[in-house]
Order: sequence, then C-alpha cells, then structure tokens
Amino acid sequence: MIILVVAVVIFGPDKIPEIARGLGQGVRKMKEATEDIKQEILNPAADLDPTKEIRETIKGLDPTEEIKNAFVNTDPSKDIARALEDPLQDFENSIMKMDEPEKTVDPTSDIKETIQLAKTEIEIASENELGNGGSISR
Repeated sequence: MIILVVAVVIFGPDKIPEIARGLGQGVRKMKEATEDIKQEILNPAADLDPTKEIRETIKGLDPTEEIKNAFVNTDPSKDIARALEDPLQDFENSIMKMDEPEKTVDPTSDIKETIQLAKTEIEIASENELGNGGSISR
C-alpha cells in the first residue's frame, strides 16, 4: 500500500495505468521464458529420439493397400502398347532423319567439280571422326 502511494506521488495518477500495463507485459514475458527454459531442461532427450520419425513413417504405411492398388491400377494392354510405342517411334524418327542419297560423280564431268566434291567428302569424314566441328592439322 505504501508503494502505491509513493508511485502516485512520484508518477502522478495519469501514468499509473500505463506503468501497470508495462509491468504486466514484462511479468508475462518472464513467465513464458521460464516455462520455455524449464521444458528444455526437463525434456532434452525428447527431440533427440531418432526412432520417433521412423516409427511415425512406418505407421503411415499400409503394404497391403499398396499391393492391392498395384494390381487394380494395372492395365496390361496399355503397358504393352506403351512398350511397343517407344521403339516404333524411334524407328520412325530414324527413317525421317536419314540422309539424302550421296551424290555420285560422273568421271567425264568437269575435274574441278570432282575435286571440290572429294574435298567436301574428306572434310565431312574427318569431322565425323574428330567430332563435330573438329579440324585436322596438316
């Protein structure tokens, strides 16, 4: 009671509610902090249990349901069609990508054209052996 009278005299009646609110918030924060510290001291091993997560995962698994779904959701005709579709598509793509027939050189034609065609063929062959864009040092 004496403390209250001294507080009214020092701070005035207008400031007392603000001071009381501030003290209440401070006390509440102190209690929360002490509870957190107490929980950490009393249960340090609760967070370190490595088997807890594994047990929860195993509880969530139902192997019989997974096996049943594997048989129910399987359509052999679709699986066969899908297995045949991929090689067929690859074959069609390879046919579409086939190179044009090679040019043949008429020996009676101009010699410059024959030499140019031979150089082109040599360059293509050397690039294929060295990798795309490769060059031969002479």
